[in-house]
Amino acid sequence: MPLIELAAVRLHPSIAFGLPDSFIATWTNACNLATSAANGVPFQLYHSVTPTSKDVYYLVGGWQSGNDHIAFLSTPDAVTLARSIGEYMTVGIVRHVDGNISALYQDHGGRPRGLRATIYKVPESVVDNWATKWNNSRLAAAGAGGWDMSGSVQKQHKAFKSMGEATNSAAAFGRKDEGGSKAWVWLESLGRAGEIEGSQHPLEGFDNIDAEVFEMEYVLG
Repeated sequence: MPLIELAAVRLHPSIAFGLPDSFIATWTNACNLATSAANGVPFQLYHSVTPTSKDVYYLVGGWQSGNDHIAFLSTPDAVTLARSIGEYMTVGIVRHVDGNISALYQDHGGRPRGLRATIYKVPESVVDNWATKWNNSRLAAAGAGGWDMSGSVQKQHKAFKSMGEATNSAAAFGRKDEGGSKAWVWLESLGRAGEIEGSQHPLEGFDNIDAEVFEMEYVLG
């Protein structure tokens, strides 16, 4: 099962207003290491476009399977990546989504210049209908994503726990599924004018579905 990885990270307060010269080189190397481990699936760093969240970045990438990801976390390269993160940032949350990130790159020459992420909180009572209707709509061709599988994929696995300890962000890993609802995570490319190529709203006929929306711009990777 392919997985999309979406990690929100926040700059340490001491460097939030002035990045050191080593930031770009360190993060370029970190993204290259992850991309290589993921057999060429790009890992890229994006920056929040919200003025009030300028200290927030997003690491976006993907894996062919959860086992591939766990195998990477047990290597020296993963330690290097963890140190790269911890040197500049604190990890807020890591999501592993049941989806194929390559769908985002098909029409954008390798990478979108901007992304919009929408996280829908779908009640368990309509989970099956939601996924079926979404996957049979035009929305399915306008981005990449699916159910947030973090709870079942991470399962407090030693490799994920070690990554959390290395980044001093243990709470960001090993998340448990929330009772009563599931998170549907969808990523879409931002158009040049800042408009989404696809729907910005939940599916027609589904009322009272809460959604968290955030946008990001490409930095490197």
